[in-house]
Amino acid sequence: MTVYLDIILIYNFLIDWLLLWSTAYILKLKPKVYRLVLGACLGASYTMVLFFPVMSGFYTFLSKLLLSMCMILTVFGFHRLYVFFQRWLVFYLVAFVLGGGLLAIHFFLQSESEVISGIVVTQSSGVGTPITWGFIALCFPLVWWLSGRGIKQMRESNRKAVYYGDVEVMIDGAAIRCKGLIDTGNQLYEPITRIPVTIIDLICFQDHLPSPLFESIKQREDLSSSSSFMQLEDVWLQRIRMIPFRSVSRGMDLLLAIRPDSIRIETTEGYYETSRVLIGLNPTSLSSDGSYQAIIHPALVTDEHGKHNQNSLPQEAMSI
Repeated sequence: MTVYLDIILIYNFLIDWLLLWSTAYILKLKPKVYRLVLGACLGASYTMVLFFPVMSGFYTFLSKLLLSMCMILTVFGFHRLYVFFQRWLVFYLVAFVLGGGLLAIHFFLQSESEVISGIVVTQSSGVGTPITWGFIALCFPLVWWLSGRGIKQMRESNRKAVYYGDVEVMIDGAAIRCKGLIDTGNQLYEPITRIPVTIIDLICFQDHLPSPLFESIKQREDLSSSSSFMQLEDVWLQRIRMIPFRSVSRGMDLLLAIRPDSIRIETTEGYYETSRVLIGLNPTSLSSDGSYQAIIHPALVTDEHGKHNQNSLPQEAMSI
């Protein structure tokens, strides 16, 4: 077996460079290019311990930890101990995730390279077979692109999570629970009382509304002249409000809203509770992917309605 040190160094340099770049991307840092190159060179140099017996004493778990610390210091420098350990841990998180992807592609292509003790080595006749260089030319950019897309998706998911809340609406002792999106663009108020309106999918109230009222809203009847109101009890008539609003598709329209006993919204910061709210019933689904069933008025998640950090909502959610 012939082992080519140059190919081994190139492999491991590119792997270390990809790991360091991904770490910087997650942490939203922009280190100098030469720092990334130096850090990757430092990591790739560790392959020497496999070929020089005099350096075999450095092939230990502690040596690997110290090497990774030196790589982080080389690329990002040192500011505070806490920041340093944060970057170091992110580096290892990226290594575990991307390392699995690189190994999967390696075994899928069945190249002539091998992974020995965590270090990629290669064997061939000459300077490398086409598939060896194909692995370098194609697989690294592919994993780089996929990792960037995955990290971007995780960021987007985390950003969206900040604007989601668990909603619990109380009506006559019944609790209606759903997932809501806090929409800062929702500025819908009842015109006279200026009570904020939160919009929720009608289907969430299927078992809690009088049947004639539910069917009228579902069939998009003219609510201003609907005969369904004549069949309602006084207790429900007192809850109903008609909210004028303007939509892009239908222009000026009326939204039927009901006055609940209370609404409770739990976010990552705590929960908010108020009785000064109206619930607009939307006949169609608000979310195309079903990720939320309510559009929460931003006025309901302000300190005016009290923010609490305990007694969170039950974990079970209403099945839609």
